[in-house]
Amino acid sequence: MTNLSNIVEILAKQAMGHQANPSSNSSQAQGGLGGILGSVLGQLGGGSTQNNQQGGLGGILGSVLGQLGGSNQQASPNMGAKGGSTGKTLLIAVLPIVLAWIQKQGGIQGALDKLKGQGLSSQVDDWVSTGPGDNASVQPQQVQSLFDDQEIEQVAAQTQAPKNDIYQAITQVLPEIIDSLTPSGEKTNKQEANDDIQNVLNMVSGFLKK
Repeated sequence: MTNLSNIVEILAKQAMGHQANPSSNSSQAQGGLGGILGSVLGQLGGGSTQNNQQGGLGGILGSVLGQLGGSNQQASPNMGAKGGSTGKTLLIAVLPIVLAWIQKQGGIQGALDKLKGQGLSSQVDDWVSTGPGDNASVQPQQVQSLFDDQEIEQVAAQTQAPKNDIYQAITQVLPEIIDSLTPSGEKTNKQEANDDIQNVLNMVSGFLKK
């Protein structure tokens, strides 16, 4: 197993922020990551999926982002001064985008190769490394060309956040995701990592369909 579920759990808890309470432990015990992810999706999105039945990740993202940016406006502690989502909320919003991007590259190895091809070899080596210390940082402009601009614009519109904030969130999530998917460095089982990505996306999809 990789550490992907641990990172997703941390991001979900951060997104819940003020809504975290002592009972969250019991929720976690009942469903582990599923319980926590179910809670954050339910609280951020109100549990409705509406007309996002296109299928595939597009439908999942439409549901997540539409709920984050639209139906739960009353949750003011999760919103910025201008009504946009806060940074921690954006982290969970861009999580499916990052995971889907990795899948589009053919899995973790393809994603690593793509990132290195973008001039991020030193950062990727650091993220994959099992050594101590924080993950090397990456700048928004270094990842902009990796993601579809139209998709980013949709995220920005639905979360009421500037596009640069979306890219900034991606730069925070991407290193953590790569790190979590390579717990044994280069020796990590790549198929296992790819399976874990699919499992998390399936989990997100499953909760949104409830």
